Amino acid sequence: MLSEDIGEARRIADYLKTAGLISVALIANRASCDQLAERPVDLVVLDCDGRTVDGLALGRRILAQGQPGLVFVSKRDDEVERVIGLDMGADDFLVRPFSLRELTARVRSVLRRRRMMPETIGADIRHVRGWTIDLTRREIADPDGEVVRLTRGEFDLLAAIVQAGGRPVTREYLLEVVSKRADAVSDRTVVTLISRLRRKLDRGAGDLDLIRTEPGVGYRITAD
Repeated sequence: MLSEDIGEARRIADYLKTAGLISVALIANRASCDQLAERPVDLVVLDCDGRTVDGLALGRRILAQGQPGLVFVSKRDDEVERVIGLDMGADDFLVRPFSLRELTARVRSVLRRRRMMPETIGADIRHVRGWTIDLTRREIADPDGEVVRLTRGEFDLLAAIVQAGGRPVTREYLLEVVSKRADAVSDRTVVTLISRLRRKLDRGAGDLDLIRTEPGVGYRITAD
């Protein structure tokens, strides 16, 4: 639960806890969003009216760093803002006033929809050196079947490299992939994401080479 008002964030988080949802209250700013990259969550409720931070920009940052559900909360009844928020990938947009009971129901609805996403129809599953990469569900499991949590940006890069089928993927293309979900990227963004990916995919058996660097070109997946 992120809000410009930490007191309001705690109030809503406490109510969600009484409804059986594990919740944490954070102030709505870039630092809190960056925490989500290290500790992914299932859903973020973002309460932002633009008093101290741009809510839409913060929403883009959240969506770029992970794969959470996103519910916007605002007291501004602005149709353009609602449309932009939903088009960027938010699951819902609530305008005050509303009851905490309604908010909880909407949060549960988003969580149900995300868990009920089709697993087999149109599924695109790749197997690489014992790893299972489900491009439809956006999940990756190690050779023992344990799911590895990736941020949205990390999975976007991994998917682009895997879909190339062993062919090198240029850094320029990967930067373009990342730019689609983030409003502020640089040449170092790809290097940073690749480094984080390699750490997460390291299972102590040489898996650091799962993503191989092609000097002067970019990166490719190694099938053997």
